[in-house]
Amino acid sequence: MTPQLRLLDTASDWLYSALADPDGDVVLTSPYLSYVVCRSIADAAIGSSRSWTLYTTLDPFAVASAFLSVPGMVLMLNAGVEVRYVDRLHAKCFILGRRGMLGSANLTGAGLGSSVNANRELGVELDCSQIEEARKTISSWPFRPMSKGDLDELAEQAKKLPTPAPILRGQNDDSALIVVERLLADAREPGRSLWVKFEHGEPVLHGWRQESWFASPKKGEERKGKPSFSRGDLVFICANDTKDCYAVVEVITEAEFRPQDYVEWAAERDGEDADRWPWVNRTRPRLVPPTLIELKIEELRKSGQAPRKSHVRLEREEFIAGVRALAQLPTE
Repeated sequence: MTPQLRLLDTASDWLYSALADPDGDVVLTSPYLSYVVCRSIADAAIGSSRSWTLYTTLDPFAVASAFLSVPGMVLMLNAGVEVRYVDRLHAKCFILGRRGMLGSANLTGAGLGSSVNANRELGVELDCSQIEEARKTISSWPFRPMSKGDLDELAEQAKKLPTPAPILRGQNDDSALIVVERLLADAREPGRSLWVKFEHGEPVLHGWRQESWFASPKKGEERKGKPSFSRGDLVFICANDTKDCYAVVEVITEAEFRPQDYVEWAAERDGEDADRWPWVNRTRPRLVPPTLIELKIEELRKSGQAPRKSHVRLEREEFIAGVRALAQLPTE
């Protein structure tokens, strides 16, 4: 009689228990990976006497959509996990020594059931003969070992793709965390300037959830006194009336002098002056929380003072601490 397989509707307890002390070599297959789960695997692999192998994909669209964590895979490589690329991988199988599980769950918090917004998944625990059969099947797949260079190239490919607006609304905990990780990594890149930009009025979260723009004052004759924003710069948006720093955007164009769409927009609105604020930079959203987070300009800047200019540079440490506060993450 074939032994009855144990059915699992949540895989997290099973996996983390097996990770704590695997009694044999570890083989994991998952097309999608979250940073949090990758970190747990890397922590378990460091110093282990077992062989650790992960089979996954090289999908820039998954990276751009925050379903596949490049920083997570780098952690695993650094911990001694062999990361292998398999074309058209869809299987989710976790083998840790003499324990094995096969199911629908990816190695993400939503898949394993450890995040707040967990998926509805099913898996079955494998017996010893099935584990060996699964090992043989997985080892027969054509694969290519992945290097740090491969992951760097994957990250660059993902950056060139259009990505959904990362507003943290409707995302699970892992994908939201990856959005923040990517923003923090970009903030550390040489050549990017970091800013806080003051906008008139009170916070308007919805206004920054899609591509938008901000205007800067005139500082001299036309084409002179151009603001210092450059393409790729990261900018905290701060409401001038309340001093709330409530969104982060990325500059996607060099400053334009009185572009026609802006002039027409200003002409239709009382109090808007395209002559006084003639320079326009286009933006895209990078971090816009679903609700207003309490982060005042005095908290963002080390000096504890609000600047009198329309925009000022931030130190990298100020910007990173502000992002973590806006995302409601613990400080480093």
